[in-house]
Amino acid sequence: MAMKFANTETLKALISHHIALIDRFNADSFEEFALLFLKMDDYDNMEIKKSIQIIFRDSDIIFEESQNYIILLPKTNWNGAIELLNGLQEFLNQKLQDSIVTYPDDGEDARTLLSEFESVVQKAYRINLKLSI
Repeated sequence: MAMKFANTETLKALISHHIALIDRFNADSFEEFALLFLKMDDYDNMEIKKSIQIIFRDSDIIFEESQNYIILLPKTNWNGAIELLNGLQEFLNQKLQDSIVTYPDDGEDARTLLSEFESVVQKAYRINLKLSI
């Protein structure tokens, strides 16, 4: 079951820390990670939200932002994030609205990655995440 945190300040700190560890230890095995945005504000069903917490891995961290979810997926590239998303949608029997960015493809530091994530979500859903560092 994925861990759940309430605020995006923790998300920003964890991303910065994760990148710093990768840089410090040259940790190729942990080099990639993904951020997945799930637009959940259209879902009032708590069972769907609980299912999301159960389905994601223990190493994944869920952040709630204005009734939407941002999920930090360590050691997961874009294809891995798509696989997790497809499994979730199959389990729920619903298509979810999503956006994905990955490190280092979409940003080689926390500031750039979060800025790109904000931009992708803003363009797709007109939601301002306010994640800038």
